[in-house]
Amino acid sequence: MKLLKKYKYWSFLAAMSFLIVTCMSIEEVIHPDNAQVNSDIEILVKIKIDAETDGDSKLAFGILAPKSWNIAGSATVTLTTTANFAANVVTNDPMTVIPAGQTNPTDAQPWAASFQSKFGVLGNTGPVEWVVFESNTTFQINDTKQEQDVVNGTVRIRLHTGNRAVKLFMGYTFCGKQFGFNDEKYPDTPVLKSEVLEVTGGDDPLWDYTVEPQVSYVPTTFGFGDIFSVKYNESNSATGGLNGGNVYLLGKVKYNEGGVTKEKTVDATSSKTLMEALGDMGQVTSWQKYIYPTDFFDLPANVVIEEIQVYFTNQDKSIEVDNDFIITATCP
Repeated sequence: MKLLKKYKYWSFLAAMSFLIVTCMSIEEVIHPDNAQVNSDIEILVKIKIDAETDGDSKLAFGILAPKSWNIAGSATVTLTTTANFAANVVTNDPMTVIPAGQTNPTDAQPWAASFQSKFGVLGNTGPVEWVVFESNTTFQINDTKQEQDVVNGTVRIRLHTGNRAVKLFMGYTFCGKQFGFNDEKYPDTPVLKSEVLEVTGGDDPLWDYTVEPQVSYVPTTFGFGDIFSVKYNESNSATGGLNGGNVYLLGKVKYNEGGVTKEKTVDATSSKTLMEALGDMGQVTSWQKYIYPTDFFDLPANVVIEEIQVYFTNQDKSIEVDNDFIITATCP
């Protein structure tokens, strides 16, 4: 019965001549072999559009990358295509970031939010974001004209890496900007490709977004008036980290007392800040520290804590892991 229903559904689609059905794919992603910190790198994404009916549209091309790279403001993205129809042939056609006020017609969300909602962060455990670019050219796709039914393209992404070694799942996707991800017009699974990229070099330990997050909390829902655990995970593949000795939790609190915002730090390694070693967890080695924020920072009982920032260090503070870890209360 399910097979029959599916057959009827496809027959119905075939009869609806106004629908746009286009097969799109990412054929290959080429990452640099030896990407380094603080350097310019180039990524090539080879795409293909194979029309089954008509539909003219610009391309919306999404890239998932570390937030710290700010590719919306710094990356250069161009598109080169081959086709039998001259209007669909472009060379180094500049692609620009889709303005925040424009939305994906599929769900009426801004494009970056739409891609985030559709695909998430592809398994990354560190801060990443979708940035969506559009082609300058509107491609004219027509399955009844042989010269207009196939477009092959290469998206060339030039970006500058950050100052920290990182390993992550880069993500790539695209669709017709006019149509978005519409199941009736694009019956196949939306185009998506994820590839690991590792950027090496620098003096700091590797950020590995492909394993557990560096910092997590137990319980996951807590307020600043609760006792909770701050857990630090360090990748076992990292070099120059804190593994092999005692680890201490230090930090800074921002709080309001009598209508005045104040700050206080805890920056001494002592029994008060020593973390409990949880040991080798497989991919990571972990430590944890249960804190009651008012007590940990030695604050008056009536203050309102606004923000806590933490970092981790060895006993003599010669090695510090400070990645702007901000603790945000998840309940009042």
